[in-house]
Amino acid sequence: MMWLVDNFSLVNAEIGPEPLEESFDLKGFTVALKRRSAPIKAVLLDQTVLAGVGNIYADEALFTAGIRPTKPASALAKPAVARLHRGIRDVLLIALGDRGSSFSDYVDASGQQGAHQLNVKVFRRTGGPCYACGSEIRRIKVGGRSTHYCPRCQK
Repeated sequence: MMWLVDNFSLVNAEIGPEPLEESFDLKGFTVALKRRSAPIKAVLLDQTVLAGVGNIYADEALFTAGIRPTKPASALAKPAVARLHRGIRDVLLIALGDRGSSFSDYVDASGQQGAHQLNVKVFRRTGGPCYACGSEIRRIKVGGRSTHYCPRCQK
């Protein structure tokens, strides 16, 4: 969806921080997660908590941080929250460098397909081996969304 507005604050007031902006700080992220008992994957997809993190990048960031997608957000220890905070940024920056992910018809502003789908670690790799440990990548539903993870690397 796209909105064309004169005053951005009218639509931005209920959107969480953008993960590549300075407003996405570790302290604020920690507070936001401690308030939510939902599975961390569902919380990452909630645009009122964090803007712009979609299904692909939530799965990839959780893998990078070694966090099981079903773990309640409020149960994450400080080191795990710090790994996830860093992992979200890292995954997004790498994906931007790859021009995004083109699993179907996505193209960037230049009309080129993204290449990040060639570099995913868990997303849509159900049944394939984990690149880190060799375990089979699993697929479950979390918050109504397909979720991919490594049962050994993501405790």
